[in-house]
Amino acid sequence: MPGQQLNGHRAELKRVQRLTPREREVLAEVIAGASNKEAGRRLGVSPRTIEVHRAHIMEKLGARNAADLVRIALGEKQPV
Repeated sequence: MPGQQLNGHRAELKRVQRLTPREREVLAEVIAGASNKEAGRRLGVSPRTIEVHRAHIMEKLGARNAADLVRIALGEKQPV
C-alpha cells in the first residue's frame, strides 16, 4: 500500500515540523548517535537539559525509545 505508507510518512514529517528549533537540534544529535553528554557539550547546555528536550521530543513524536525516535525522524517503515 504505497499510498498509505506515503500518508504515514507525511504525518510523521508534520510531527517533526512541530518541534521547536532547539528540539530539532537535539533530535539531530540523537540521530547522529550522540550521548546526552556529547549533545550537551556541542549545544552548550547540560546533559540534563538534553534529557528534558529528548523526553519532550519523544512525547511529541510518540516514540517509545531512542530507536523508535530515529525511525520516526528518518521516516522509515515501522518493523513488522
